[in-house]
Amino acid sequence: MTANSDKRRMGQRIPSRDRLLLALLIASVILAFAQPTLGGVVRVTGSGDGCPDWPQCFGNWVPPWSNWHAIVEWSHRTVGTIFGAVILASTILIWIRYSSRRDLAYTYTAALLLVIAVGGVGGRVVLTELDPAWRTLHLGGAEIVALLTVFGLVASTYRPAYPGRFTVAPEYRTGLKLGIAAAALSLITLLSGAYAVWRGAGAVCPQWPFCGGPFIPANELVWIHVIHRIIALLGAVLIAYAAHKIYRLPDASRALKFASAAAPALLAAQILVGAANPWSHFAEWARAGHLSLATLLWVDLSFVVSLILLPVHSSVDESTTTPYGRSEAG
Repeated sequence: MTANSDKRRMGQRIPSRDRLLLALLIASVILAFAQPTLGGVVRVTGSGDGCPDWPQCFGNWVPPWSNWHAIVEWSHRTVGTIFGAVILASTILIWIRYSSRRDLAYTYTAALLLVIAVGGVGGRVVLTELDPAWRTLHLGGAEIVALLTVFGLVASTYRPAYPGRFTVAPEYRTGLKLGIAAAALSLITLLSGAYAVWRGAGAVCPQWPFCGGPFIPANELVWIHVIHRIIALLGAVLIAYAAHKIYRLPDASRALKFASAAAPALLAAQILVGAANPWSHFAEWARAGHLSLATLLWVDLSFVVSLILLPVHSSVDESTTTPYGRSEAG
């Protein structure tokens, strides 16, 4: 087999000199985190209907500057538009320059289509007067876009032996399953909490960790909130366990170790901010911070799963390294 055919078989890694594309990929991850966070600010400030129409705001592309709620909602929409433009530019560049990396190209194409769909659902949210089901779907779509951008960024640093095909070492398969389960439960926790707030159940439990009042919830709203706390408890146990097991995987790269170590720290911060909600009488900073940390934890766990599927080499010389980083000679 010739050197050229070997190179084609191995696929292409995005070179560090392609600064424009790498900057776009990094920006897409940052914006994927910022967009749901801004959505949380819109929610806690009561600005969800700050612009009563869509895609314009009071019939104009720029909101009235005297209307604070309109500005907050318009800012959320504007960042979403910028995010869509970054995803579009990334997708075009990937298809033009690295068409052999179909895994990367398909990931960003899917992210672009989903961004468009999420924007449409956002319009539906406004037109249905902030229906909780549509708002949950809107947030869920935004979080899946975040997952795709994380996977795309990690994939850009990796050269698969056969593009589009991933091989996970046997000793890593349990870690991958745990990582996927932990990430999935973190997303369910996030969405259940958002749904509780949108149903008006976010502040029905004035105490923490227990709800207060009768041990058995007395009405539907309390049940919704209590179910969220139960899911959060199960998620916390699974995330902590998964992070511990993944951190101890043999030959784990520094990137994977860092991401897995960050998960318990983010989890602890999220729990504290969640507890601060009733403690602070549901202050705006506590409510917005709780969603922001939940999104950050989801992004971190997305990195964990992506780094297992697409391990980052710790050495430039791939011929002397295992797929997960450590030199075979060492």
